Amino acid sequence: MAGFEARSLSLVNSVPYGSSGAKVNFFHYATADAAATVTTDGYFNAARDKLQVNDVIEAMTVAGGVGDKLSLKVTAAPASGNVTTAVNTDAAGA
Repeated sequence: MAGFEARSLSLVNSVPYGSSGAKVNFFHYATADAAATVTTDGYFNAARDKLQVNDVIEAMTVAGGVGDKLSLKVTAAPASGNVTTAVNTDAAGA
């Protein structure tokens, strides 16, 4: 396990919505870590200043081997405590 590498988390786009300045950020991330490691609570703690709830992270795990693509959504990004993510599955009602 290599662990989270901040330089490998790249902001791709920010999409505003509503009239209050709210936005959703979209990131790409690549790592040699396994998917099970990347989805562990706290894995993205070092990026808490960049992440907010509902941000999307498109991740390529096991990037140096047989890669595994994950689409993650940030479920919590508190000032202290663990940043958490969930594997994003098909949209509800789709």
